[in-house]
Amino acid sequence: MSRAFTLTSTGSATVSLTLSRGGGTFAYTLAGVTQTKTITRQPFGGVTMAPTQTDPKRVEENSSAVVFSGNWRRADASFGWSGGSAMESNTAGATASITFNGTSIRWIGSRGRDRGIASVSVDGVAVKDVDLFGHPAEEIHAPVYTLHDLSPGQHTLTITVTGQQDTQSSSNTVVVDAFDVAPDTTISHWQDTNPDMKFSAGWVKSSQAFLWSGAGVSNLPELPVTAQETQAAGETLTLPFRGTGMSWIGYRGPDAGIAQVRIDGGATSEVDLYSPIATFQPIVFSAFGLADTNHTLTITATGRKNAASTGARVVVDAVDIYTPGRRYEEYEKSIAYATPPGTFWTLDNQARVWSEGTTATSNVPGATATFRFTGTSVSWIGCEKGSAGGVADVSIDGVFQQTVNLNQTYPVEGYQMTVFRKDGLVPGPHTLQIKVVNTSGSYVVVDAFDVR
Repeated sequence: MSRAFTLTSTGSATVSLTLSRGGGTFAYTLAGVTQTKTITRQPFGGVTMAPTQTDPKRVEENSSAVVFSGNWRRADASFGWSGGSAMESNTAGATASITFNGTSIRWIGSRGRDRGIASVSVDGVAVKDVDLFGHPAEEIHAPVYTLHDLSPGQHTLTITVTGQQDTQSSSNTVVVDAFDVAPDTTISHWQDTNPDMKFSAGWVKSSQAFLWSGAGVSNLPELPVTAQETQAAGETLTLPFRGTGMSWIGYRGPDAGIAQVRIDGGATSEVDLYSPIATFQPIVFSAFGLADTNHTLTITATGRKNAASTGARVVVDAVDIYTPGRRYEEYEKSIAYATPPGTFWTLDNQARVWSEGTTATSNVPGATATFRFTGTSVSWIGCEKGSAGGVADVSIDGVFQQTVNLNQTYPVEGYQMTVFRKDGLVPGPHTLQIKVVNTSGSYVVVDAFDVR
């Protein structure tokens, strides 16, 4: 295949691109001088430029399917929104609507200290007021609300800016970044402090001055979550995970370098992180369509950089893991929190980067959380860290399964983690119960449950 182009606005240049299965040539002629670049296709297992993969269920905010009414503006361009952009508004009555076919939909937005309250309705019927406030400074392209169990067929979801805000919030801004239509996966957002993330010795903690995911909160004297970064060639991150997709959330900027990414024994993809403008929390690499089994992600800093870059900086802020199934958030009716005398659960905890913003917590032995579901697989999504390092017994259908110890030593902080999973259940209804056994003053966190 051959293509030639001629540019004639202030002069002329001829560009020729010739491709074949084995590679090709890129040539341009300017002022009578021709230069040619040979392009060689790498063999399987070699180094290739990372393809831009997106979740096939995702509809970006700039799609014709999404209609904005009222006063909306482009969201802060220093953030790496899904698809590169998002819309925001703090004008009461402003709406964003999407018409779709399916029985479920997931709103991708933003949580933070300056976020407001939005009203969600489907086909004109109010469903829920969603409070987007969170104590972490900012979390973007985040699942903020998922709606299930709609009737089959066409529906219209409408998000309305209420103009209201949490008493702790500094603003009432609402962000619409994207939608996942009829999602068949759950999303878990793992910070760089996740206990399964293994960084080699040459990585360092990033500065608190930047807009990292989950930043700005900590239990003193601990430091807030930031990111990990390096410029040294050969430094690696390895992360085992189970799921059918993943997204590396990092950094692009004028001092960013080149990294290599590999999943299991597959081909190595090269990711050039350079951008003339600093962008925080962008999705810099994604992979979808993986087998639903255990995988290992490896990110390697090359020490190389784009010719325009001033540095070789590689940053790991977080990783999103996509797992088949449906997520039940901690506030749903299928979950009952028992409080025998002297016990209690604290609901609507907004202190960290939780699944859809909140969790239930208890530090009193004897308190129970009971989840009723139908399926053959169930996972408890919780937290592992020092202040959420309690111990709980898990039973299914009245049969003891496992004692789960959630304690981790700082700086490890594992959010939205699968702390218990049971596969191979008989098809049909089941009951899972979590019973707080011992806390030593710390907490047991119920963030969500995933079911297949």
